[in-house]
Amino acid sequence: MGQEVKDHLRAALSLMFKPLIRLLIAQGVTHAEFSETAKEVYVEIALRHFESEGRVNRSRVAILTGLTRKEVKNVIDRTIESGYQEKTYSRPERVLTGWYSDPRYQGPYGIPLELPYESADKETPCFVDLVRQYSGDMAPRQMLDQLVEAGSVLEVEGRYKAVRRIFKHSTLSPSLIKRLGEVGYRVFSTAAKNIDKEMEGSGYFDRMVFADDGCTDELIDSFDDFIKPRGQEFLEEIDVWFSSRKELNRPGDERKETGIYMVHYVEDIDDQGTLRSLLHKRGIEKER
Repeated sequence: MGQEVKDHLRAALSLMFKPLIRLLIAQGVTHAEFSETAKEVYVEIALRHFESEGRVNRSRVAILTGLTRKEVKNVIDRTIESGYQEKTYSRPERVLTGWYSDPRYQGPYGIPLELPYESADKETPCFVDLVRQYSGDMAPRQMLDQLVEAGSVLEVEGRYKAVRRIFKHSTLSPSLIKRLGEVGYRVFSTAAKNIDKEMEGSGYFDRMVFADDGCTDELIDSFDDFIKPRGQEFLEEIDVWFSSRKELNRPGDERKETGIYMVHYVEDIDDQGTLRSLLHKRGIEKER
């Protein structure tokens, strides 16, 4: 694969990831957890689509995925070990763990101290020192805002009190999370197949219609009202089509799940930019 194609694929990947990464951060999924999941998928796809069945050739899988042989081995071993799942703590969780377990930040009977935000006296424990010790370069004020918003920390007369050891993000139901994976898989699998098709016409239906010059929020709401009943009517027509042809599925033949997914999308202009453009916009330069 040429470098130019790789660069375009990475740019496309970056754009696809933006709404997903925003959701992952909001739900407390760390980069380390995402990275481990990505490694597992790379190994799975290499074995499923680029390696013959039978004994696993770790060296070839490493070459295909760019992982080291040790990383490939770790992914395989970890997957085989039933029920094993490494826990990677998020930064807020590390801060709370330190607050509850480090004697410097504990009072009598191991109860977490009520901390001032910062202190000129180095011997007096404070929240800023706690964050620096357990969260590296995370900004203390941002960390405090997250902990207060989550209900793990309360402000009491100018000091801060840890009231819950667990840092809880807003929860999503298992069914919604499962749907997220299914929707993403279906959309990306069709897009990837159509891009990678070997001959014209071998791909699946993939069409789009959009406003040439964009829409105001008011017009977007109006479009949403317009498309919902018509989209539902079209989907019900497809449902009838499937139902009327059930007998054409011959018993014993292999079957695959198929269908149509319709979505009203609204793009975030900021998401169309790059990290480079964001840093330039904020006037951030390389540290010397």
